[in-house]
Amino acid sequence: GMIFLRSLLFNIQFYLGTSILVTLCLPCLLFPREVVVFVNKIWCAIMTKGMKWWLNIEIKVIGKIPSRDRIVIYAIKHQSAWETVFCTDLFSMPSIVLKKALILLPVIGLYFLRAGAIPITRDQGINALRKMGRNAKKAVKEKRSMMIFPQGTRVSPGISSKEKPYLPGVFLLYSQAKVPVIPVAHNAGLLWPKNSFLKYPNRLKSKSITLKILPEIQPGLSKQEFLAKLETAIETSSDELINLEK
Repeated sequence: GMIFLRSLLFNIQFYLGTSILVTLCLPCLLFPREVVVFVNKIWCAIMTKGMKWWLNIEIKVIGKIPSRDRIVIYAIKHQSAWETVFCTDLFSMPSIVLKKALILLPVIGLYFLRAGAIPITRDQGINALRKMGRNAKKAVKEKRSMMIFPQGTRVSPGISSKEKPYLPGVFLLYSQAKVPVIPVAHNAGLLWPKNSFLKYPNRLKSKSITLKILPEIQPGLSKQEFLAKLETAIETSSDELINLEK
């Protein structure tokens, strides 16, 4: 019962708060990107408070977040809606590689566009990949970092990368942008499972979602070498962070 109530209160704050904020801040879309970054900061601050108030969960970051002026690609484990929200702020609003459908969403899609999101279609045909490559080069030229979920979809804790493989999109970004990749592991899926109304704070013994910034992968590796290194880093660390809570 308590879990339902706490989830309900958090969700009301999350969805209602988001709706009010994006509507009030619509005029911000006419201003430079920095203004949208600021709106995102406020949004994340409100959500972080909501996690603390209703779910009694903190956020813990292990490792060093690269300085804002460095151009990198964040390759983030995707377990939940949580990282879509919080990582944008933690990493100072990088250009996110997103399913095209999200960019077509009313209102919120406009924010994604304004923030320089890189749309991608599921079929990842040669043209889609080419376009993604062009977008990656453009981001570097405009001094923007990028953010991608290398498995392309939310994967529940305990499901291996054999079942949900790492997709070639991340290599394409890496090879075109020629900047370091920062692998990022976390355990947010324990609190906030895919498409789940209920949140499960009791699954986090440490009372915090832990996010780990892993050693960067320098440009220049072959596809096979790069993907193997990335997958090993993210999967091993994410599993460790999940197991620590058991």
